[in-house]
This record gives sequence, C-alpha cells and structure tokens, in this order.
Amino acid sequence: MSLSGLILDFGGVIVQSAKGEGWEEKVTDLIGGILHGTDTDTVSPTDADVNATRSPLVTRETIVADVVAGETAVKLLRNAMSRPRFPKEVSHESYVLDFIAADWPDEARELLQPHASEICYSVGINQEIRTLRTGILELLAWCKKTGIPVSIASNALSGQVHRDFLAEHGLSDYFFAEIYSDEAGVRKPNPQLILQAAEAIGIPVDQCWYVGDRIDRDVLCGVRAGVGATVLTPVPGASTRPFTVLAEPTYTFDNPAGLLNHLQGLSS
Repeated sequence: MSLSGLILDFGGVIVQSAKGEGWEEKVTDLIGGILHGTDTDTVSPTDADVNATRSPLVTRETIVADVVAGETAVKLLRNAMSRPRFPKEVSHESYVLDFIAADWPDEARELLQPHASEICYSVGINQEIRTLRTGILELLAWCKKTGIPVSIASNALSGQVHRDFLAEHGLSDYFFAEIYSDEAGVRKPNPQLILQAAEAIGIPVDQCWYVGDRIDRDVLCGVRAGVGATVLTPVPGASTRPFTVLAEPTYTFDNPAGLLNHLQGLSS
C-alpha cells in the first residue's frame, strides 16, 4: 500500500496529554479580569459576602462552576458529534456564551464576547500538559528526508494552542499545513477536515495515510474521506467509546515509532 502523503492528528499522535491541575482556576482568573477589570482573587466568592455597591457581575464561585460545567457539556457534545456524517465544530463564541455564560447577565455576556478566542485559548493551554509521543520526532525527520509531505488534521478547541506548541518545540517546519477544527468550522469525523489537509499538501487523498488515536473520530474520518490507509496509535488509558463504531484501522501501532518502523520496512 503506497504512501505519498501523511496526515496526522495532533493529540494522541504528535503529543499525548495529562490533565492540567487547576486549569479551571486559571480560566476563571482570565474571565474575572475581563468582567471586573481585576484579578478575581480580589472578588469575594459569594454574593452574601459582597457589598451591594460593589457586587461583581458574576461571582468567582459561579465562574468556576460554569467553566467546569461548560467544558463537561462540550465533551458530551463532542462524543455525540462522532455519530453524524458531517459534524460542525462549536465556535469560540458559542463555547463561551452558550456553554459557560448561558445564564449570566447580558452585560457580562457582552463583555466576554470579544474575548471568546482568548478564553478558549486559556482553556486549551491550561487544561492539558502535553508531551511528545515516542518516535514522532524520528517519524517527521524520516518523512522530510524521504520527501513525503506531512500535514495535520485535528479537532481543537483552539488550534492556536497547537500551533504555538509546535513552534515552541521547533516542529512547525515539518508540516506543510495545519488544519484545525475550530478554524475550519467542522470537526472529525467530518471528512472535510482530512480532505482539506490532503489538498493542502497537493496529494490525492487516496494516496495519503491518516494517523489518529481514536476509532470514532480518526479512523472513521479517514474511512469517510477515502484515505489510502488509516493508522491507529491508541493512547494508554484513553476513555472508551460511548457507542459502537464499525470502522477498523488498516494498521495499529503502539506509537509513532511503530509506524516509522513499518514505513522503513516498506521502503527497504
């Protein structure tokens, strides 16, 4: 099975992630500062403790609770959106106004609206601690040496978080394009994300391999897009699929190092 172009997921392929402790407090600090013009550490946590003339638009206690509730609700929606054929992505504005601040005063919602992308970036960068997966650097170097173009097709609350991570680790130049769901407006398993990534590297999608870590989003998306092969690199301890997905990967490897070994064997 020939390979002319490689398309990678970000999370679970390029990096694996651990939960960032206290992420909701950091996001609350940002939101509180936007609403009240100050660090929310100075805001009393309950309405009863705040003088009526200085009452915050939204208390810190409420912000923390709604930040967590909003992210939980969006996670449930993301699982559900693995079922439709052409799912759309939740916009930054919708994430903030519909899932976090749905019941907040209009004044608060109006203040947050122009900062929606900033808030989503804060959630994305603080919620996860990212480390490179075993073999990814070697895989990227091999593709560059052999002339196989590589792009990214990944779901993301804030694709800018991923772009910044790659830049900070000196990896940006390995990729011909980075296609993220929040920027494209669609999310995997919508095949459009992979089709855009294939178009960006100028390779027919049926000559591309797509690599991801989830059956319901990545393998299914690759099948829908018509890629030449789907590759699964599952992350240990990942959440189980909420419903049956019949798509099966062409190949399964423990990590990108396994994929590299396979590719090197094909080219020898």
